[in-house]
Amino acid sequence: MTWRNRVIEKLRADAAQLEQEKVTEIDFRTYREFMTNGEREAYEQQYFYRRKRVTTFGLMLYVCPHDMHYVSLLENEIWQICNEFTWCLPAHLDPDREEQSYTMYLQTNHLAYTVDLFAAETAFMLAEMVTMYKERLDPFLIDKVAIEVDRRVFTPFKQQTFHWERAAHNWASVCGGSIGAAAIYLIADEEERNSILTRVNETMKYYLSGFQEDGGCTEGYLYWQYGFGFFCYYADLLKKVEPVNLFHDPKVKQIALFQEKIFLSDNHIVNFSDAPPHAAPMIGFTHYLHQQFPEVHLPNKYLARTEIVDHCGRWAPAIRELQWYDDRLQGSDWPKQNYYLKESAIFLSRKKEGSFAVKAGHNEEPHNHNDVGQFILYGKNQVFLRDLGAGQYNKDYFNHNRYQFICNSAEGHSVPVIDGTCQQAGKEYRGHFVEVEQKYDIDRLLMDMSQAYPADVRLLRELKWMHTDQPVLQVMDTFQFNQAPDSLVESFVVADLPYKCKEDMIVLMGEEVNLEILYDRESWEPAIERKDFINHSGEKEYFLHIVFNCNLLQPMIQADITFRIN
Repeated sequence: MTWRNRVIEKLRADAAQLEQEKVTEIDFRTYREFMTNGEREAYEQQYFYRRKRVTTFGLMLYVCPHDMHYVSLLENEIWQICNEFTWCLPAHLDPDREEQSYTMYLQTNHLAYTVDLFAAETAFMLAEMVTMYKERLDPFLIDKVAIEVDRRVFTPFKQQTFHWERAAHNWASVCGGSIGAAAIYLIADEEERNSILTRVNETMKYYLSGFQEDGGCTEGYLYWQYGFGFFCYYADLLKKVEPVNLFHDPKVKQIALFQEKIFLSDNHIVNFSDAPPHAAPMIGFTHYLHQQFPEVHLPNKYLARTEIVDHCGRWAPAIRELQWYDDRLQGSDWPKQNYYLKESAIFLSRKKEGSFAVKAGHNEEPHNHNDVGQFILYGKNQVFLRDLGAGQYNKDYFNHNRYQFICNSAEGHSVPVIDGTCQQAGKEYRGHFVEVEQKYDIDRLLMDMSQAYPADVRLLRELKWMHTDQPVLQVMDTFQFNQAPDSLVESFVVADLPYKCKEDMIVLMGEEVNLEILYDRESWEPAIERKDFINHSGEKEYFLHIVFNCNLLQPMIQADITFRIN
């Protein structure tokens, strides 16, 4: 069975199930929950469930264009979305708009709306649906969509500027691209449309400014899929109606090449920042990028997800997975090679027997974690030294309490703790690669991490990656103090695996291979603790936290710890 047939089979089953399920409207208390206790989950579950329904029925109408049953199901879902109180998530609301006072309403004589990621996406989705299916949908509903998109998105956009218009991250491309796409579909007046597209094109410049020349996405792989995806959806529509081709920017090509530079193996990814440990390439999107830039690697199709409707029920990427997929294109394994993203300060070595990735950077990156010097080690279908990735999003996750979450704090990363002090948040806390040597069977990286700590310390981290049949990673940290510290801890975050301790070695037991951690037992005292955190999906996830306490505190200290896969 082809990938496309598997996708359609899954869509058909999902549509049948969704049709049988009862839909409840979001009640007032659920809406107010974020404002009262900072929780997002209950509201967003219902909000995104509605989007999954409309997207699934819309996709089935694309697959079965003459099935009037799907027309009826789709019309009902569109109608319900048109009647929602807001298309914006409560976590993103401007309280002076949706929740304006009666007095303010009397002064302005109109309802005001916030335009966030999801309000803009909703406008794009509905505009595209009513254009694609204009011969089948009720004309009244088509007009209703045009009215709702205008008053909820176009009018607020024309009346003011938004913070995301100058953002150097995914908000710019998703919000701007969605509004631009909706305008292309719904606004017939050329002057009005061009006014919107001119602003959107400027926003896209800000989005691209968030990338270095090497095209690396420090937000994480899924935010690359998300933000760059919407950039491409808009750029594709724009060049069909205007003499403007955003793909001609040289940086866009480098961003398109980022995908193949961030996978450890198969569906295991380098999940620095707010990213999950596993991800699937969007195969239709990748085929489109390959058509724009033939250098883009085509991955194996079995790695691609067949559930094209994501957890947010996004229409734009889902429909393009079907439209852009080309069954004639064949894929292959991720290339076994090195990638050094100098400006983004990320290094990845992907070899047959194992993979290794490390980052420098600073601690004010988009979706930042305090993680200068963090690294990941993978071997034989097992991530041993891991990154916890994204935690569960709530109000505290994005305010001053962000680094109370272990997945965001330096405590949840494989970096030292000096005098009881971890790395802090801020652009001034940073590191950089001093040397990067790449040879046939060994890579050597030297990183200066001195500025990543508030303490007066000179800290160099040297990593030697020996990618032989039994890969070895040697980590050597050299600390130079003005005077001996009161404490020094080497900290490592590893997978939740069975382990045993030997005289000068800790052995983690994977399914296919083990990881041996070798250390100097005279200088360092190990301790192992099983910990947990709540991941992005709201599930409790466990990991092992291995710390080595320094026994010989002096002005100059060297830690030499070796990780051997066998």
